[in-house]
Amino acid sequence: MKRLNNLYYSKRIKELLAELQTVGTTLLVAPMGYGKTLAVQYFLQEQERCGKKVLRQSIYGAGAEAFWQGVCHSWQGTELGAALLQQSLPADANAKTLVLELFRQLLPQEPIYWFIDDLHLLESSEAIDFLYALSKAGFADLHLLLVSRGQIFDGSRLLELGRKVFCLDKHDLALQRDELAEYSSRCGLQLTTQQLDALHEACEGWFSVTYLNFLNYDRYQRFCLDAGSVYEMIANVLLRPLPSEQQRLLLLMGQPEEFTPEQVAFAYGTSCRESVSRLLECNAFIIRLANGRLRCHHMLKQATRHAFGLLPEAEQQMYFRRLGQWYAQQREYEEALDWLYRGRDFDGLLAAVQQLRDWSMRPQHRQHLFDWLRECPSEILWQYPQAVLIIMRRMFSLNMVPEMLQVKEWYVTALERNTALSQRERDNYYGELEVILSFLAFNSITGMSEHHRRAYKLLSGAPQTLSKQGIWTFGAPSVLGLYLRTGCSLRQTVEDMQECMPPYYLLSGWHGAGAAELTEAEALLLQGRIDEVDMPLQKAYYQAEKHGQECIAICCDFLEMQRDLFRGVYSSKAEAYSRHQWQLQPWKQSMLLNTADMCAGFYYALLGKPEYIPSWLTDGNGQQPSVLYPARPCRNYISAQCLLAQGQYTELLVRWSDWEQECRPYSNFLCLLYLQVQRAAAFAGRGDVTSCRASLKQALAMAEADKLVLPLAQNIALLRPYLEQEAQGEYSAAAAAALHLGQQLEAGRGQIMSARFAEAGLQELTEQELQIAQLAAARHTNREIAQRLSLSEGTIKQYLNKIFAKLQIDAAAKNKRHQLERFFPNS
Repeated sequence: MKRLNNLYYSKRIKELLAELQTVGTTLLVAPMGYGKTLAVQYFLQEQERCGKKVLRQSIYGAGAEAFWQGVCHSWQGTELGAALLQQSLPADANAKTLVLELFRQLLPQEPIYWFIDDLHLLESSEAIDFLYALSKAGFADLHLLLVSRGQIFDGSRLLELGRKVFCLDKHDLALQRDELAEYSSRCGLQLTTQQLDALHEACEGWFSVTYLNFLNYDRYQRFCLDAGSVYEMIANVLLRPLPSEQQRLLLLMGQPEEFTPEQVAFAYGTSCRESVSRLLECNAFIIRLANGRLRCHHMLKQATRHAFGLLPEAEQQMYFRRLGQWYAQQREYEEALDWLYRGRDFDGLLAAVQQLRDWSMRPQHRQHLFDWLRECPSEILWQYPQAVLIIMRRMFSLNMVPEMLQVKEWYVTALERNTALSQRERDNYYGELEVILSFLAFNSITGMSEHHRRAYKLLSGAPQTLSKQGIWTFGAPSVLGLYLRTGCSLRQTVEDMQECMPPYYLLSGWHGAGAAELTEAEALLLQGRIDEVDMPLQKAYYQAEKHGQECIAICCDFLEMQRDLFRGVYSSKAEAYSRHQWQLQPWKQSMLLNTADMCAGFYYALLGKPEYIPSWLTDGNGQQPSVLYPARPCRNYISAQCLLAQGQYTELLVRWSDWEQECRPYSNFLCLLYLQVQRAAAFAGRGDVTSCRASLKQALAMAEADKLVLPLAQNIALLRPYLEQEAQGEYSAAAAAALHLGQQLEAGRGQIMSARFAEAGLQELTEQELQIAQLAAARHTNREIAQRLSLSEGTIKQYLNKIFAKLQIDAAAKNKRHQLERFFPNS
């Protein structure tokens, strides 16, 4: 009796598969048709029989979002899965750190096999980077099984992983000559030695082609050794010999990535359960998955899709429409969208969109958002205002503003033409529209507020467009960095924020709570009114913590760090941030990790400890963490300050034009001011006096009206002589105030350095440097020290400059000797 659909695993293959239990990551890379998936499935079934936990994930889409959805789905039902749902695919070092920490803390304490199939379909470097990081972490109980037709990790990564990875390729999976003989015998075929030799030579161990030849031999008593294409062989062996009904059913099975017999019967349109069952019994290219669904092998899928494309267009659309309707009935609305669009069922399409209030959106849907509405008959569009609203929201998030404004006109028309809506429903839809339009007014506080107030009057409940969990600051560490738009407007900005935020709190459920109070505190610090900062800052902390607004709390930390520099108080928060002790914080969003890095980087740049600055803030290789566009101007001035601390003056000037340009779209005046000051400081660092004076004059002109002297004071080390000169000129008030505030900063920084870093700095001194430092601290002149040590005064001066650098004492400061005394209190 012939058993052609029996699966065959040789003793050699079983021994290779047993190795998968001993390593953290297995890479199974071979061309199509070598039995990669079936081999892993056999191994996993054996593990499940032994009580081991198995997770399976198949790659069907090329995008990063689809991959991450699959990751979260694989881990659903676990504490780790719930935590992963709160994240997105890690795209930078901080995000990877966070997700790996989640794995470390929440990974179940039992052996788990996680199988990810068809990675060659994945076009996301971030996804591969994540899998590499996971492999490198080497969690003891986690076994990654990664299957692909092409290379997964490059040679350097494989070398770095070393024994953590086990690799199998097509040579391991290919049928050897003796295995081919055993396989044919188990299938019930009586083949001669010559036939086996010819078949092995022609197929070269290619499992799928061998199987097709077995089927062809069983039917026609000959092999297809000269077939031009494996797809042609599939058509000749598996498709064309079938009766008409079974041919159509097989074509339908090849359309979805996964399917059920009931789904295929629904799409076909008549009762055909017996024909479906017969197809499943006689075709080993149809694979049963662990979730109970079925899937065509890729070779069969491509052959059936080619044949399906030859059907009349109306017939294709009919089947597409039915497949979409099936998914909609199963409440798989996102899966239904593309099928309904291809089937031109716009009623069904918009009805499905209305069910997707928390739509994550697949990459292919982004391409069709506008097409769906543009091609939809207007009489259908008018019936679905909720669907149009949801699509508008997605368009804004994708920066499709022109398309969104066009859709807005259709949306308003839809509301007016839809006579089935009550006045309350119509008001709610208009209210949601106002919320969306408010985003277009960013960063005009009053402009946004006008939309918010209208929305609040129209809506009967909380808007679906806003989420309290969203990051109100877009990841920026400064509110005024986002919202101060022009000079001479600081007071008005503070007043606008205090007036406009309360109505927004009512509308959004306290999203951004504490922002108004923080704006006032930031304004006071910018003007150097250090002692007045405490009250509004504490109010901001209170509101942010009360309403769970972690992004505002981090902005408060950023302000507190800068304030405490003036008071000589070292920031333990900055230290925690720089060490990535995020698990001590109440927030778990990777974007806030990047915000924390910005806070720590700026703090240590001002403190004069560039070695603590996160490297991504100054790297120019394009590998920076993801920062949302509105927050980039803040990121840029922070990066500039870090470059100054590292003495990279030329690098700052090279990047300055690009950074300045990114401030223009939203008129980020404060960020522009910082960049102008930092440009002047960079010129000063290079000794370009003329350029420094020109840039400094521009900065003083920007700062004078609102007395924004903080950026100038924070760069006192490089700008002191130029500010002293400007204190006698046109901008004397601003220059004098900056000098006074800068002296306070230097004094506070000196206290921190002597109290916190004195011991470490002294350990860096050589024996000769230590002797000179002690004499200088005891108020000996350079000449006296030179005479005592038999050195020249010039040599002593050179030594002192080295000493000041190692002890983080500003070489341009006037009180260097006084600061040096703190390191030697008994001198």
